[in-house]
Amino acid sequence: YDLRNFGHSSLSTGAEAANGEGAEMKLLKLQKEQAERDVDNMEVQLQKVLRREKAKRGVLVRKAFYGDLRLRRESLEDGLSMRRTIEPEDLVGPIVEVSKPLQSFVEQSAIVLPGGAAASKADLPGFYNPAPLDPEVELSLYVLYEFRSQLHEVLVGDRETLSLPYRRHVLAPGKAPRGPFSPANVAWLSRIGSDDLCDESQARRRVPFSNSTDGGAPRPCALAPGTSPTAPAAHRGVPGSAGPRGSGDEKALALAVGDYLVRRLQPPVVGPEEVTRREFLAVVAMTGGALLAIVCWSRTSGSSGNRLCP
Repeated sequence: YDLRNFGHSSLSTGAEAANGEGAEMKLLKLQKEQAERDVDNMEVQLQKVLRREKAKRGVLVRKAFYGDLRLRRESLEDGLSMRRTIEPEDLVGPIVEVSKPLQSFVEQSAIVLPGGAAASKADLPGFYNPAPLDPEVELSLYVLYEFRSQLHEVLVGDRETLSLPYRRHVLAPGKAPRGPFSPANVAWLSRIGSDDLCDESQARRRVPFSNSTDGGAPRPCALAPGTSPTAPAAHRGVPGSAGPRGSGDEKALALAVGDYLVRRLQPPVVGPEEVTRREFLAVVAMTGGALLAIVCWSRTSGSSGNRLCP
């Protein structure tokens, strides 16, 4: 508890307390051992759930990754343009494979993990935080699962509710899974794109010591002329590239970023098996009208002198 919340323990020696990296390694070891014990303890339940879900073609978890799901710089363009499925080696990490504990949570062909400010998935049995002493890491959970013999995929934040299966998670026939693409990639792309531009501009602006009063130190970083600070990183240079790209690649990446941002703002697609708000209100209105008609008929037929309805 002390290591996870404060970064040190009262039981640690002075050298261990001063060495943050050693404390993190110790905490990771303890968490991993506990998660492995949890998975071993749920083995009987896991096999029972698998037999039941296979028999009814229910929820079967194929892959599940938990951790820092941002893409590496060299994989950002492929991830944004959806050229191929994102694999674990494309991710910044660290990540944990959690398909077994997640499968054991299936009840009646469904999984519901409530979210909330204090509902970190690292506290679930079989899970653990792979970066426990780094508060800047944005944790996410990616799940690739099968339901009714169709592949589905979904990604949620650490403290967001996970609920499946849903029709909007289904993959189109013949379409490969996208893989774990975290929303943090858009902010990550913008940040490292700005860093690349800053480094380049500082290198150009560095002046000799004899002609400067700051000892040749780089001047404050500024964006290139005509570049907006809020413009997508794709317009300021693609990170992770060995040299300048052609306008075609930059345009494709910019379009991919814009398309992703637009889709994030749109409401989720409602499948044919899900009830819309309008349909729900229509059913409520029809039910209420039917109940009112029944009440009026019963009172009218029971007492001719006490009629509430025409």
